[in-house]
Amino acid sequence: MLRSILRRTSPFSIFRFTLDAAGLCCAVTLILEHFYTIQASEGPSMYPTLSTRGDFLLISRLQKCGEGIQVGDIVRFDHPSFLGVHGAKRVLGLPGDFVCRDESLSMEGGSRSMIQIPEGHIFVGGDNMPWSRDSRTYGPLPMGLVNGKIIARVWPPSKMEWIQNTLRPVEI
Repeated sequence: MLRSILRRTSPFSIFRFTLDAAGLCCAVTLILEHFYTIQASEGPSMYPTLSTRGDFLLISRLQKCGEGIQVGDIVRFDHPSFLGVHGAKRVLGLPGDFVCRDESLSMEGGSRSMIQIPEGHIFVGGDNMPWSRDSRTYGPLPMGLVNGKIIARVWPPSKMEWIQNTLRPVEI
């Protein structure tokens, strides 16, 4: 049967199929590299917002280098301490903001100090502070390491939802 199909297929249709397949691969690569990607969550630092394992997250790659990021957004970044590892944390401060670098909640222990976030950096923290390695440990994160913003949980289907910015400004 396969031989009869191949006999009826012209070289032009095989070439056309190959060209269409290559174009589809290029389009998928372009979308995953520059617009949206999906990645699994791993680790306890963002619990209860994200599960420690098993959540697949939709990440908008349009916020590369911190463009359009606001306080309260959850960003994905290249980890400054571990080569080849991605991290996901909530933005707690933007350039020029003053934040409390409270190291007493981290596992290493420490002291409290107020710092101003330098230009080109953000301050990030995990929602599960005692189990999070974040800006309290490695300092303000360079915006050049930010490679996306987490916008939705797409798996498992029972937990499918848009990720909301839960931080609200103080009203006096």
